Amino acid sequence: MEKEQFQRFSVSLPHDLLEEFDSIREEIGMSRSDAIRKAMRNFITEYNWTKYKDKATLKAGTISIIFDHTQKIGMMDDLNDLQHEYYEIIDATLHIHLDKNNCMVIIAVKGNSNLINQLIKDLNSRPEYRQVKQILLEFSTRGEDIHHHHHGNEKDLHIH
Repeated sequence: MEKEQFQRFSVSLPHDLLEEFDSIREEIGMSRSDAIRKAMRNFITEYNWTKYKDKATLKAGTISIIFDHTQKIGMMDDLNDLQHEYYEIIDATLHIHLDKNNCMVIIAVKGNSNLINQLIKDLNSRPEYRQVKQILLEFSTRGEDIHHHHHGNEKDLHIH
């Protein structure tokens, strides 16, 4: 059995984030390297769907976002515009005030996995969203509920 090779790298983090990370990992008795390796494996597992982005499937689930609404003027308008842009897959949203500044939005999604993946990518690309977490489940439905259409060069799979 070949010994695993390790590579060193450096990461720039906000002081408070590193302090909280170190506090938790010390409490559970884990080295910083082990904790980062586990976090990276979890990240890979969670975002592994990008490998299958060319294969449309049907998914349903939630996307949760945590953000400080005071960080950017017009943030709620941007989020509303995004919901309208992805109206085909967004069934509902729930806005929760966590405290004076922090909010959580839970978006219920259903439909074409490619569109859902694009929405997740759009949300993750916005630095004002401190955390974006999705829970997606694949499902199948009766054939008469699924429709395939061609829009431009893309084949579209969605539910009616």
